[in-house]
Amino acid sequence: MAKENNFDKFMNYKVKTCRVGVKSHSMLYKHYLPEMRKKEGIIVFVGGGGHTMKIWEETPDGQKGWAHIFAEKGRELITVDWVCGSPNAYQCSTEELCTLTQRENMDLIRQVIMEEVGNERKVIFFGWSMGGPQVFVLAADFLSQRISAILGYAATGPLNYYYPTATDSSLPMDLNSPYLIPRATIDKICDSPLFPQEYKEKYIKEYLVPIPPLMVAIQKKRKEVENKWDILTVKNPKNIPPVFLVNGSRDLSGVRKGKLLKKWLRQFQDDVTSAYIEGFCHLGMSCRGGEKVVDLYLDWLSERNL
Repeated sequence: MAKENNFDKFMNYKVKTCRVGVKSHSMLYKHYLPEMRKKEGIIVFVGGGGHTMKIWEETPDGQKGWAHIFAEKGRELITVDWVCGSPNAYQCSTEELCTLTQRENMDLIRQVIMEEVGNERKVIFFGWSMGGPQVFVLAADFLSQRISAILGYAATGPLNYYYPTATDSSLPMDLNSPYLIPRATIDKICDSPLFPQEYKEKYIKEYLVPIPPLMVAIQKKRKEVENKWDILTVKNPKNIPPVFLVNGSRDLSGVRKGKLLKKWLRQFQDDVTSAYIEGFCHLGMSCRGGEKVVDLYLDWLSERNL
């Protein structure tokens, strides 16, 4: 059962912090509850690999994050940490962390939805980066009757999870050590004049956590874990609901993959929309001017009465 840790009150909404799962396989999450909820659907945010849900709460320079902006505008939402990915209550040993896959993560997300949403209300998934593939699998294969839409920001992860090409590398991947995002990758995903560069070290220190290596290997379709690729394979793509994909213009790899993702989705779902935000990088939720992006998502939902 979910255990409530604390209840924070803001101007026109409150936030409760809870945890599901067992000690060594648990997930911390936050439920944002507006006093005047504008729509029935509840948005569930699944973040990128190696990031805590603080990425949704505030920008590195202390501005309101997307979660608070959505809540202020009357949308109920839930943000989740990845399984054993909460630095303040880090329960997994290194050995346990290295056994975790996206399957355990998705199972706990389903448990959060069961605990907080009930059986009647619809869910809108929001997937960012490595969280994107998981929300598509959850929506199409596990919760198809519950999901009314998918929102995405750079929602493809390192590679296109539906794409058949595997990652070829002459260097074996260490599956016995937690994966840390390389500094060169950090510099790349922060590459935008709208990202507060003077706070990059704070971002590294306060927002990042190790990633289970199996999750990275599965995401990248490494040959070493070929027997686990099916974890991120969408088996029932015709169940995919309407989708709105957003990418930042500075995230060149994300833009390219986003176009491939849109092309693939259009085979199964007519209502697939995309938008490109000028000057935004892969960490769009940390860029200055994020409220305009939140408004884009809300307008898209409103047009569909979601």
